[in-house]
Amino acid sequence: MQRGRLLYGDTDQDTQDKRGGRALKVLISDDEYYARKAMAKKVFQADPDAEIMGDFENGVQVLEYLEDHPGEIDVILTDVKMPEMDGLHLAQYLFEQESPIEVIIVSGYNEFEYAKKAISFGVSNYLVKPVQKEELKEALDKIIRKRKKYEDRMLSITAKKTQQYLSIEEIAAHEEWRSIFLEPVFRKKEGNPFYLLVIQSRKKEKWTENPEEERLLLKLKEEFSGEWFYFERFQENVLLLFGERREILKSLKHFLNRMGILGFSEVTVGMSLAHTQVGHCAKAYQEAVYAINQRLVDGWGRIFEFSTDFKPENMLSKKKESLLEEAIAEKRCAQAEEITRDILKSCQNTYTLYVTISSIFNLLYHFFCRNGGGERAEGSENHGYMLFSFRTDLYRYSTLSEVEDYVLNIVRTMCEEQETKRYHYIVSELLAYVAQNYQSNISIGELAEHKYFMNSSYLSRLFKSETGQTFSSYLMEFRMRKAKELLESELLKISDVAALSGYNDVSRFIQYFKKMYGMTPEEYRGKR
Repeated sequence: MQRGRLLYGDTDQDTQDKRGGRALKVLISDDEYYARKAMAKKVFQADPDAEIMGDFENGVQVLEYLEDHPGEIDVILTDVKMPEMDGLHLAQYLFEQESPIEVIIVSGYNEFEYAKKAISFGVSNYLVKPVQKEELKEALDKIIRKRKKYEDRMLSITAKKTQQYLSIEEIAAHEEWRSIFLEPVFRKKEGNPFYLLVIQSRKKEKWTENPEEERLLLKLKEEFSGEWFYFERFQENVLLLFGERREILKSLKHFLNRMGILGFSEVTVGMSLAHTQVGHCAKAYQEAVYAINQRLVDGWGRIFEFSTDFKPENMLSKKKESLLEEAIAEKRCAQAEEITRDILKSCQNTYTLYVTISSIFNLLYHFFCRNGGGERAEGSENHGYMLFSFRTDLYRYSTLSEVEDYVLNIVRTMCEEQETKRYHYIVSELLAYVAQNYQSNISIGELAEHKYFMNSSYLSRLFKSETGQTFSSYLMEFRMRKAKELLESELLKISDVAALSGYNDVSRFIQYFKKMYGMTPEEYRGKR
């Protein structure tokens, strides 16, 4: 492609001008041939990067071109006096259609009424012939500045919307997203220590929809020259704050007090250790999650700091393990539940809670395999991995009693006879699990064996009877709905959308998307 030329055909949409955006695409309209050519020359003198996409004798021809090339043109330079449709009527039509195209009127008449009408139709500028190079340059530069400001604002809005579907871990691991969301703030504070905060409220509404709460978060962000993110999947606010620990804690206490006055008395904060590099964000986030999970034991409405000085204990002693296994084997449900409840209530911190629950689940898995429910290597002391984690399980519960109910339900299913097992709660658990883990590799077989300790065929039938769909169909449709939302963001490539929807194979993702919506992801994005 050449710049500073007349270009009446296809152009490279990715051409970037020296100001950081693509070059201005211009149409010229004048009923005099030589006047059009002279204006084109002046445009190139004023802006060597500009592209003249066509020149026309009247406004009707301009509108025909615009109809055939929607969204292509940035600027129209038009004379006032033309046959069929003059410049003012062209400007009026575009104004009434709410077109984003900028119009510059070029006229031989230095009359107030013409200029007044032009202004009422939203024209960018009114230039009197003969047009001077400096005048035209100033008019085009004004349009470029306006467009750049608009594009920056739209990029900011798009970026804010996009990041809701991500996580701080994904942003930190992805070079392009890291450059958009994290590196700008780290460049300003290079080498300075930062703390990562996770903030949650037991009220489930989005804080981004509450102006006062949003104002308080923005104030924290600005006070410590940091950044604020809201992540939809876990309904969490994440703050990166640069500063002294003592000052940050002081401001956080004031923040919690203000939130309490606003009726948010159960806002809770998890705070990481100090870090200095953008590459440490994922680790800092993990620390903040570990810290905030302590709310399960100590309650909401507090600030929890991560500490390396902890010694998790396994409260499932050998004696209690034998008693629990015996109660399950003999189907003494009430006793098994009582033993489990006592074990969990003895946990003083969430590290101990996590280790203890994992041990209970290992016991259940061992029992499940021994009774023909799953496969385990002969003689192996490892009872298999558990689909239970600090991040996606403990973190999604609000209270210790909710965690107890979850574990007790699993214990209960192990005690009861197959035909009397009350599995309906598991379908709700599965739906919640999918909502938070759809980006991961999920299968009904793994969930049955490593999370619920039950026959996978039975779990499949149960899921279908409760939802009317197979698990695989439900998962695919859920992922496709998320993909549609993600496609709204131009910041994400199709491969990014596929990965964020749970598909490492892009071609497979495209195939499923087309099957569900009748078009490819690219086609869907183009039709928005």
